[in-house]
Amino acid sequence: MKILVAVDENAYSRYAVRQAARLAANTWADVTMLAIEKNCTYVSEEELGQKSAHPKLVMLDRYWSDFVDCFGPDVDLYLRKKGDSFKHRADKVLELDASDRKHLLLHLRKGDPVKAIASEAQSENCDLVILGCGHHEGGWGRGSDVPGRVADAADCSTLIIREDAAPSKIVCCLDHSDISQESLEMINQWVTLYDASLEVVGVLCHGELHENVEAKMGEVLSYYLNRNVRAMVRVVDEKDLNSFIESGREEDIMALWLRHKSPMQRLFNSHKVASLINHASSSILVLR
Repeated sequence: MKILVAVDENAYSRYAVRQAARLAANTWADVTMLAIEKNCTYVSEEELGQKSAHPKLVMLDRYWSDFVDCFGPDVDLYLRKKGDSFKHRADKVLELDASDRKHLLLHLRKGDPVKAIASEAQSENCDLVILGCGHHEGGWGRGSDVPGRVADAADCSTLIIREDAAPSKIVCCLDHSDISQESLEMINQWVTLYDASLEVVGVLCHGELHENVEAKMGEVLSYYLNRNVRAMVRVVDEKDLNSFIESGREEDIMALWLRHKSPMQRLFNSHKVASLINHASSSILVLR
């Protein structure tokens, strides 16, 4: 697994880094930690060794310490090494390679946060983007809609995780049968990490549950029950889906399988996805 953790200077990013470390410890993932700066032109080659020359480099170094410290002395996947420094890459990315047994890269990109995060996820071929977010607001700047726009723009799965909200339940909304094995395993990882219960929600179309969706719900339920995951099923009509997701509690993760051909993807167009994520109380996991 390849994980991209996008960070800014707010406390929810530190929480996101720590949750990413928990997942990385469980999956032996390759990890890239990304910060974004609107203007990086004043960071010269000779200044890169002086982290005080750029506050975002100081921030990345601090999150690097938080990430590695989460593993404790007995885990040597990502060993913290002294003396490493940032270097310019050809694609205008500042990089510190902190890899050990598994890859751990610190990156600073220039530009718009949404475009930078989406470009980073694509260039690093990531399976999951993790992005911290404050409660009852988008974060990433006052009134920002960055988290929702990232979830819509990224080609891979995206987790928008609320600060200090340790999930007790994962709620998975399912409206089609094209469910990847990787997405099932990703949900299983979060259920295991948080010892959370699981709810599989079938989406009714015009009051009916399509036969293929019903069959897939049975397969998904069996998959998790066979792994001793506490799971139950329920249904919700598509006209009520928006309010159902918004009603998610702060301690929930609402998971949406938004493949490009899924009815739910058409129901939640770009504007609605961003708005839903930025105003939800729960963490949101968009699965692709």
